[in-house]
Amino acid sequence: MLDYDDEAAEYDRTRGGLPRADAAASALGALLPQQGVVLDLAVGTGIVAERLDALGHRVIGIDLSTGMLRHAARRLPGRVARADATALPLPNDSVAAVTAVWLLHLLDDAEPVLAEVARVLRPGGLFLTTVDKAAAMRPAGALPPTRIPSDGCALLTALGARHRLRLSTATSFLGHGQARPGYEDPNYPVLGFRLET
Repeated sequence: MLDYDDEAAEYDRTRGGLPRADAAASALGALLPQQGVVLDLAVGTGIVAERLDALGHRVIGIDLSTGMLRHAARRLPGRVARADATALPLPNDSVAAVTAVWLLHLLDDAEPVLAEVARVLRPGGLFLTTVDKAAAMRPAGALPPTRIPSDGCALLTALGARHRLRLSTATSFLGHGQARPGYEDPNYPVLGFRLET
């Protein structure tokens, strides 16, 4: 796995920069509620969260990487903190929405994150997350993975249901600058899960 503290300085430049961030924020922003706090898990450098904020959403963020958080703090002053997505430092029923862009594919088990998301969401709140990252980047005709990815659509739908998170919407965005050499930029799926009331 990458050392995100070491990667922080070059992360945005090597991951599609503002075009990628704008595409992600536009897709997420179209589904987010217009009022209430949005918690961005694994906020990274804050580039997507900043773009969501510019669209009128009140975004706060958490990340484990202090290197990433240094960048995010400049973009969201006073609204980022170092925290683990499996132990969120927020009270129950405290946010209108939670976003997670490129987090769940890094985990061995996404369920503890889903449990925390369900805990901090208000009833009826929305969880938006990227899914199937490896599949989106896999060239046509390539063999599928040998294990079920932790960000697989079917797996997350089943795990979410255990925590009253029901699949309610979906969208996607173009991963500008994310293409492997010789291939087109991938289209990343995003699923939206609504917390049952």
